[in-house]
Amino acid sequence: MRKFLIVGRTGVGKSSFINSTFGAYIAKTSDFEACTKFVEHYARNTPLGDICLIDTPGLAEDDEASDRAYLSLVKSKVDLHNLHATLYVSRLDETRFRPDEKRTLRFLTEQLGSIVWRRTILVFTFAGSIPYSHVEEATEYRTQQIREYLATLVPYDFSSFQEVWRTDNVVYDWTPNGVSALSLMKK
Repeated sequence: MRKFLIVGRTGVGKSSFINSTFGAYIAKTSDFEACTKFVEHYARNTPLGDICLIDTPGLAEDDEASDRAYLSLVKSKVDLHNLHATLYVSRLDETRFRPDEKRTLRFLTEQLGSIVWRRTILVFTFAGSIPYSHVEEATEYRTQQIREYLATLVPYDFSSFQEVWRTDNVVYDWTPNGVSALSLMKK
């Protein structure tokens, strides 16, 4: 079974990404408050084989002590050495590299170790909120911001993500070239 750890700030669409990937409402979501309070494993048999998406509480919702507690929970419930990849989820429609995102990246590195970044796929949500003519530019800019900050945190030469995906969990026709998220989870 291929396991994907899904991490990121609160409200970026981690649970919605799971629902969209599996085509069913299996992970609780809310537009108004954080829902995921525990580490949840969602395993499914798919045409691409058995896949497990591991949902985690969003970071930077409350204080740093809460983030430490959530990441301690992740460490106790997830074998970080047995992951196919880590999916770091961030919003594409943010125009600034905010302090709460920096805090999230720093805490993930400090609490889970730099191993969490060795096989990472960067997933941008809310891609449908960007005018289609600017999606590529926004993707390059946001990827560069995150990549450069991570390079200051990890003890090895972090040059890039394994892949960069764009998705929108609400707007299904935001791109003429779209494929399902599930189809991207190839071997």
